[in-house]
Amino acid sequence: MREKRTNGYNHDRPPGRPGPVRFVRLWAGGVVVALVAALAAAVALLLVRGVLDIPVFAPAQEGTMEPGSTGRFALGAALAALAATAVLHLLMLATPQPGRFLGWIVALGTAAVMLLPFTSEASWETKAGTAGVCLVVGVVIGTLLATVARTARGDGAEGRGGAGGEGR
Repeated sequence: MREKRTNGYNHDRPPGRPGPVRFVRLWAGGVVVALVAALAAAVALLLVRGVLDIPVFAPAQEGTMEPGSTGRFALGAALAALAATAVLHLLMLATPQPGRFLGWIVALGTAAVMLLPFTSEASWETKAGTAGVCLVVGVVIGTLLATVARTARGDGAEGRGGAGGEGR
């Protein structure tokens, strides 16, 4: 009798065939990531604006920047997380390694948003503060959605008393 390995993976499943995708878990995780991203944006703004006394700007219209409110930044972070969850949903349906593709998409999206303030006439301090807030939000979304992706595509180990401890 062969001894079962217990490292959290289903070794009886043939390699290369991913487990079923649990879309309820995916979207529940995406909503929680949106909440955490909104809170992270608020905390980052509190640090940059409140503690460091650096103004933070948000894009207003084509090519212009205006002072960004905490509510707008938090809402934008939440919407970005939900959009990233939708992209992850599509990637899980169509690509062999959705987490890897999502990582690149989030990293490049974060880099693009971080560069936007540097196209304005604001001070370097303001540009750096705004880019820092965008970086925090991007890191939160990228790291947490990577975890959501791993747990949403399960092999059943979580439901059998494995790492997750809860059923499907």
